[in-house]
Amino acid sequence: MAKRETVGDVIGFELPSGVPVEIQEITAEAERWLTDKQAMKSGKGLNKFILKALVSYDGKPLPENEGEAMAFLSDMRTGDRNYLILRIRMQSYGDEMVFNHKCPKCGKTSGYQVNFQQLLDDGTLKVYPYREDVPVTVETRGGTAEVDYMTGRTEQWLAQQKELDTIHFAMAACKSFNGHAPTYKEFEGLFAKDISKIRLAFMDLKGGLDARIELDCPKCDSSYDVLLYSIDDFFTPLTTSATIGL
Repeated sequence: MAKRETVGDVIGFELPSGVPVEIQEITAEAERWLTDKQAMKSGKGLNKFILKALVSYDGKPLPENEGEAMAFLSDMRTGDRNYLILRIRMQSYGDEMVFNHKCPKCGKTSGYQVNFQQLLDDGTLKVYPYREDVPVTVETRGGTAEVDYMTGRTEQWLAQQKELDTIHFAMAACKSFNGHAPTYKEFEGLFAKDISKIRLAFMDLKGGLDARIELDCPKCDSSYDVLLYSIDDFFTPLTTSATIGL
C-alpha cells in the first residue's frame, strides 16, 4: 500500500513510545474540525485533525478506510497522542505561541509567550518513557482493578460524560474491574481509600507527553498549571490577539 498523498512539507520523528511517524502541516480543512463542538465532544474532531496531518505510523500509512483509521487513532495512548498533537501544531504554525490567559486565583488576564521547542529541550514540557509492566493490578476491597494508560477512546468517553467526578476518572484509569469494564455503580460502592489507590496507581504510570505548563501570574505573583490544549491560541493562533505584558 502506497503512502498517502501529501500536501505540505513532511517531517519524521519518534513518539515517546519509540514508534516512528511522519506528519505534514495541516490545511484549513483540518483546522475546521476543531471548531465543530459536536465533533470535538465525540472525539471525532480531534481524530480528524490528527488524521489530516499523519502521513505514516511505524513506516506504514493509516488504513484507507476512514472508520478503521479513526478507530486506530482512538486506540493510541494519550501520551503519544499529546506529543503528536504538539508536533502537528509546531509543524503547522511554528514553535512560538503568544496568548492571553486568566489567572484562576486573582481573575486577571495577562499576556504570555512560549516556545514549544525550548520547553521540550529544557524539560519544562515533560516526556516520560512508558512502563512495560502494564496493566498494573490493584487489589481493592471490592475486587481487582487493572490500571492502564489512557487512550484516545478513554478521552472520548470522559468528554461525553455530562458531569465528571472522581469516580469517572478512577474508571477511566482502569482497563478492567473484576474481569469486565468498570461501571459507575460498582465504583460508587468502593471505599474512598480504594478509589484513591486506583488514582495513585494511575498517576504513577506516567508515560508520553505531559501537556501541562506552569504559568506565573504577574498580577498576584501566583503560579498555576494549565493544559496546553485548553488555550484557545494553541489550535487556532491569534484568536485572542494576545499582547505581551497586557
